[in-house]
Amino acid sequence: MAKKVAISGYYGFKNFGDELILSILTEHLKRDGTDITVFTVNPEFTAQTYGVKTARTFNPLDVIKTIAATDVLISGGGSLFQDATSLKSVIYYAFVLGLAQLSGKKTIIFSQGVGPLNHPISRFLVKNLFRRCNYVSVRDEKSLDLLKNWGIDAELVPDPAYSLEISPCTKEPVTGVQLRQFEGVDDKFLTNLAAAIQTKPKIFSLQKSLDLEVCKNFANKTDGKIIEENLIEELSRVEILVSMRFHSLIAALKAGVKCAVINYDPKVKTLAENYSLPLIEFTDSADVIKQKINNAASAQLPEQTFPWEKILKFIS
Repeated sequence: MAKKVAISGYYGFKNFGDELILSILTEHLKRDGTDITVFTVNPEFTAQTYGVKTARTFNPLDVIKTIAATDVLISGGGSLFQDATSLKSVIYYAFVLGLAQLSGKKTIIFSQGVGPLNHPISRFLVKNLFRRCNYVSVRDEKSLDLLKNWGIDAELVPDPAYSLEISPCTKEPVTGVQLRQFEGVDDKFLTNLAAAIQTKPKIFSLQKSLDLEVCKNFANKTDGKIIEENLIEELSRVEILVSMRFHSLIAALKAGVKCAVINYDPKVKTLAENYSLPLIEFTDSADVIKQKINNAASAQLPEQTFPWEKILKFIS
């Protein structure tokens, strides 16, 4: 009889990175014949996209019923246990994790970034709940060090996106641009970026709530086309991608696309440095941005195998 697995995370919001990780996770679980239920704010979208059962994220009755019926809870990926934006996030994901543990279910922390945890309640919950997990995996050294200092056995794992498989395709002679709301993405930067691009770009909105408005502003400056659907396929087809988001860059590099990185976060800066990709700063002039786009590079990402067997042994 197939094991029942519930997945708790930031799902249904149509954030490209989170949805990409969910697609990779559910694909691997299905290979083992797993019965999957995903907690999501958009059950119809999640069910249709991944072919899984769903439960509403913020419906307590749905959560309780799903946990009662499951064998294993997987919490993640993403940065679920952090209180930089709100203490509510930590409390919610801790409630789901704690309920599963109180119900005698196996619990797994899947490729998470942990922290910052500024509030004593956050630290108390993470310390006590993570110690009771069957397996804890984190995606960065800072999270690993934090948990190790608390005496929690955790494993550092590569981002699941490195497991993405993309078939080669013919490139279009077009530049893709991926933007998101951020303090450095102001009118001056968008004007300079528009002046640096030679053709009408494809403009990728990867999360409507954070990306769409700035993408519309950029489209008005370039007469570019905004892309919101079939994102991996569309990303794979561009010749060059100028991007802010980490997972869009991983997907593009996997597809053999030349990339230039907009420096808004340490993750993307490190990616650019590791693979010799041009790094565009918000203060760069149009001429400097143009030169960096012309120097956009592809990169052969190393084989970073995610230890799926560590998860699947609790499910098989």
